[in-house]
Amino acid sequence: MFELLLLIYMLPVCVLIGLLIRLALWLIRVMLRLALWLVKKTFVLIWKLVTLAFVLVISGNLFRQHSDG
Repeated sequence: MFELLLLIYMLPVCVLIGLLIRLALWLIRVMLRLALWLVKKTFVLIWKLVTLAFVLVISGNLFRQHSDG
């Protein structure tokens, strides 16, 4: 009788623990995807800003050369 009561008590606890573990793993997976997406977008934005700065420097030099000549 004790074993049956223990099984009745432990079965929902084990199911709940399993669901919590699945939730934790899902949250970790989502957070890793978000972190990778943010890193990727950050590098793309930095690259675009560097390219823009380079273009502005080059265009500024070209306009200065034309106005002096």
